[in-house]
Amino acid sequence: MNPARRHITLQRALTSCALLFSVAAAQLALAENWPGWRGPERNGTTTDHAPRTWSATSGVRWKMPLPGSGISNPIVWNKHVVCTSSDGPRQQDLHVICLDRDNGRERWHARLWGTAPTLYHETKSSMASPSPVTDGEFVYAFFGSGDVFCLELDSGQLVWQRSLAKEYGPFENRFAASSSPLLLGDQLILQCDHYGPSYVLAIDARTGANRWKSDRPDVWLSWSSPVAASLPGGSLELVLCGSERVDGYDPRDGRKLWTARGLSRECIPTPITAHGVVYVTSGPNGASYALRPGGRDDVSDSHLVWSSNRGNPFVPSAIVVNDYYYLVDDHGIGTCLSAKTGKTIWKKRLGGEFTASPVAANGRIYFTNEAGSTLVIQGGSSKYEELARNSIDEPVFASAAIADGKLFLRSAVGLWCFGPDEQASHSSRQEHQSSLVK
Repeated sequence: MNPARRHITLQRALTSCALLFSVAAAQLALAENWPGWRGPERNGTTTDHAPRTWSATSGVRWKMPLPGSGISNPIVWNKHVVCTSSDGPRQQDLHVICLDRDNGRERWHARLWGTAPTLYHETKSSMASPSPVTDGEFVYAFFGSGDVFCLELDSGQLVWQRSLAKEYGPFENRFAASSSPLLLGDQLILQCDHYGPSYVLAIDARTGANRWKSDRPDVWLSWSSPVAASLPGGSLELVLCGSERVDGYDPRDGRKLWTARGLSRECIPTPITAHGVVYVTSGPNGASYALRPGGRDDVSDSHLVWSSNRGNPFVPSAIVVNDYYYLVDDHGIGTCLSAKTGKTIWKKRLGGEFTASPVAANGRIYFTNEAGSTLVIQGGSSKYEELARNSIDEPVFASAAIADGKLFLRSAVGLWCFGPDEQASHSSRQEHQSSLVK
């Protein structure tokens, strides 16, 4: 091999290993945190515990009002709970609010300005649809106005900001942007698909400068969020769902690697990874399918594991618990498929309309409908086993977060924290830690 080529190959291998190591180390550190959209693994699951039952009057640790509106899920890092929202005549006033995890008191509140507010759904969205993300030192908040902010987690001090709308054009989705940023190593990944020029962008998390930008000229509409998939050799790929397809990218330079067709025209659910495959869904007339990552060019047939047209949602993302793949569509029909074969295991009417995506803690799955009622079922089994139904009698469109044995649920009115009292919570954590050691 040419020495120069061998050097480049070695450098790429070392970069890939370093990136994989930093991601793995971060995931271990996040064991009881919920640092971004869909939690520590970006798939809605955690090994932490969460309460099984609560109501508007019982099991409530605290409740705090939030300014404006938003459907971003709260994120949790140690004693910090961070939410985003927006208000004003055009939803141009942007907020990043940090509350104390244990009592809900405000730690800090950053008031910001949206440079290019766009269309939004008056009930279910605002400029605060994307969920923020944190590495424990900084918080990164992305809004539908195209503005990106980096703030210190402890103080709320602004570190850097950018207006992607001013740089690359305003977002032209009819419901604003809702793609949540992905923190991958020291890069902040933003998927910006809309009727205008679409692209995926990697930003240096410390400086706010571009690492790379990859245009997506034939993707015109998506509200989905990017995920990272691990390959058998140890490298990583970015996976992005867009108009009628899913794409794989090299996270080091933004080079497009592969494409798989078969999604619907509008994509909202975020893909998830489990069992070495990527699970994607789009609907309501699209398909769900499992796909092996890797490959080059068109992998629609060569890397397809299974495909199903059963129970596909328009908005909520899916979830995998053990060997089972769970979906709930917007009208409350829940479907369980085999994660390995796509075979239908059961189908149930869960009740109500759904926007929020399900989450799972220690095997229990939580489905929250728009009326604020949360159905808890036992996951990871071929049987449908209902454990509880809990109502707060307030509209809920945001997905829940779970950390430190507590469940955080954002309603249209404010943020709720449910969980046992502190002594019981401490005992539960000790039992959980002992089970992990065993």
